[in-house]
Amino acid sequence: MSIHSFNQKIHKVEEENQQDEILASLETWESIRALDIKIEWLVDRLIPKDSITLLFGKGGIGKTWLSMDMARSIGSGKPFLGLSTVKTPVIFVDFENPLAVLNTRTQKLGEAEEVYFWRANNGLKKAPKLDKDDYKLYKQLPKGAILIFDTLRASQDRDENKSNEMGVVMGRLKELRDMGFTIILLHHTAKNSDKVAKGSTAIVDLADHILGLTAVKKKKDGQEVVVDDDDDGDHIYRFGVREKTRFEPYQIYLTLNPDRGFELAPDPKEDTLKEMYKCLSLHDCINKTEFLKECEEKLGISIKKLRPLFGIGQGRYWAVEKIGSHNTQMVTPISVRQFGNPI
Repeated sequence: MSIHSFNQKIHKVEEENQQDEILASLETWESIRALDIKIEWLVDRLIPKDSITLLFGKGGIGKTWLSMDMARSIGSGKPFLGLSTVKTPVIFVDFENPLAVLNTRTQKLGEAEEVYFWRANNGLKKAPKLDKDDYKLYKQLPKGAILIFDTLRASQDRDENKSNEMGVVMGRLKELRDMGFTIILLHHTAKNSDKVAKGSTAIVDLADHILGLTAVKKKKDGQEVVVDDDDDGDHIYRFGVREKTRFEPYQIYLTLNPDRGFELAPDPKEDTLKEMYKCLSLHDCINKTEFLKECEEKLGISIKKLRPLFGIGQGRYWAVEKIGSHNTQMVTPISVRQFGNPI
């Protein structure tokens, strides 16, 4: 055997050994499948533990109000808007608000335990920006804590519209997440929509859980009208999953009390479900297609919008049974005896 052939053989053996060594260090499908890991929620169905949650909304809509109330509830281990929490230390990293605003809002929200503010102009130690070298100071905070950054725009000096620059910032947040921190990142909406987060898609792509705070309707003289920020009246806000989540989709509806912050509001879909039930209650049993057409005519709501509502009301306001070879869906109102009066 020539020296060249011998060297090639040795090289091939070394390559195979390296491959075996790498594969031995990897996790197999079955080893991951066998793990007993359950998703933990620091706020039930809203804030998953060990995740990056992006909470976006229009400027001035109340993101800081909402997140401060959430911080107070989690730090104290008390329910947040009726949802259970897991008592956890919270670090509120504030690059936005004057001290006077924080003072007023903490006074209105009341006492809290285990909530700390790290302000950008803290006299003893300024909060480090996420794109600077001293961001590593965050790694020295108590492991398992929640870090709330208000806001993404103010907490770094990169261009929000450039994916490579936002990739660096989000990568550093992922480092903190993988160390055991839970991240809540307050953010703004795009100019053309209050239902989409602002900036590069890398922000949404690299987050785990996206929550939106949006005004969905308002009441004026007892009537529902299109939201207009310049009008007076009582707004109702939708707070819940938008765009994507790696976890469970969930939403709640809120009103804003200027003296106390956000409070729970009825789901506006309930009124429509009740009206659909009234249409259905005129029949003992009706074909699904005919039912939706009747609702469209009587309620003035398109079939496209009625279809998801039909699914929400199934099991609560009506029962569905498939009959015949074509699996025709027949809809029956759930009686007062079966359910208790839903309306």
